[in-house]
Amino acid sequence: MAHAPAKQRQLFSLVLLSISLWLGAWALFAAEPPKTIMAKDGAEMVLVPAGPFLMGSLKGEPDERPPHRVHLKAYYIDKYEVTHEQYARFLQATGRRAPVDWPGGQMPAQLARHPVVNVSFEDAEAYARWAGKRLPTEAEWEKAARGTNGWVYPWGNEPQGKKTASGAEGKERTWPVGSFPDDVSPYGCYDMAGNVWEWTSSWYDAYPGNPQRELEYGTKFKVIRGGGAIAYYQAESTRRTSDRVRSVPYGVYDGLGFRCVKDL
Repeated sequence: MAHAPAKQRQLFSLVLLSISLWLGAWALFAAEPPKTIMAKDGAEMVLVPAGPFLMGSLKGEPDERPPHRVHLKAYYIDKYEVTHEQYARFLQATGRRAPVDWPGGQMPAQLARHPVVNVSFEDAEAYARWAGKRLPTEAEWEKAARGTNGWVYPWGNEPQGKKTASGAEGKERTWPVGSFPDDVSPYGCYDMAGNVWEWTSSWYDAYPGNPQRELEYGTKFKVIRGGGAIAYYQAESTRRTSDRVRSVPYGVYDGLGFRCVKDL
């Protein structure tokens, strides 16, 4: 019987230890993730919290209809489009072929902070894998651009007085990323209404509930988003967050680049 108190104390200590471990694990999982992180490629990424948002529009083209609610898990997205200098580090590490607009395969020094262009979907996807990330889905891109209020533009519902790379002040060439503070989304992403068009991982298809049938729908084209200072062939930038344009996956273009996302 003399040993009973000692055994009780030992049992009590084990219970306390178990409770501490449980509380520590609960605190770890309950803690909110940081608002920003730095990725392997040196890119700053911003958090897009989990939850629903309104995707699509009744005011745009038929392929944007109908507006519908989409629920997404939380994720991080690049604050800026991938730049030439970031892409150059990727090429140095992997030996992949340089974009066609790099003279002699060398990055134009004056474009170091401009978004990289003339990269195919496969090129962009390879970069994302190397950086420990992936390309955004069309829904992830749109939520990051418009937030949860269904905004027409990244900054609100009116275009007046807002300077962007694809606006009157900046057309016909790319700009260093983040050059237009007006063009920032609710989560802190820049150039989502311009600079360059951006690859997404989604195939160009009809939204649920859209009765429209088009030959282009299916697994032929990838959706590109964001508008661009340089029009994508006949597609001028409207700067609207719900605007959809398509491209063949193997296509490259002077005004088409990308940004990446990362799962929590």
